[in-house]
Amino acid sequence: MKHLLLIYGLVLLPIPLFAQGHTNDEMAIKNVIRQQESAWNKHDWDEFSNHFTDDGTLINFIGQFWKDRNDITAHFKFLSDCCLAPTTLKFEFVSARFLTPDVVIVYLQETLIADKDYEVPFHNYKKGETDYKMVTNVFVKTNNEWKITAAQLTLINQIVSPHNSSGKQN
Repeated sequence: MKHLLLIYGLVLLPIPLFAQGHTNDEMAIKNVIRQQESAWNKHDWDEFSNHFTDDGTLINFIGQFWKDRNDITAHFKFLSDCCLAPTTLKFEFVSARFLTPDVVIVYLQETLIADKDYEVPFHNYKKGETDYKMVTNVFVKTNNEWKITAAQLTLINQIVSPHNSSGKQN
């Protein structure tokens, strides 16, 4: 009986430790997300992009493919005055799915609010107008630091899939 209890203890003991590791990692990832949100709202595109790996990629909501951190930063800076600076961003964590201890897919809901009236091709935004997007980020952990290696944004069509304030998708 002692041997059986010892075997159960050795088998089951790692489960809470593994779960605790995910909890700590999830908290660290949420901190990265908060830092990105803060950088956006200060219009600090270097800091925002710093959370990507050197070879990270981003596909924006209109399908443009940005191929590394320098390219991502350059695009944000290029778009800042016309399209990004007149906005406030809020990320809402939806879920995380760990593929390995060092690779996790993170789903976010992005809320982008126009701080003032501004124009972009094919749309005139009015102050207070809000866009919602789903963001899929693939985070990797290297040197005990979480970075985004791939990001994809999808605009949520408010006619087909109205925003749900509970944070849950229909």
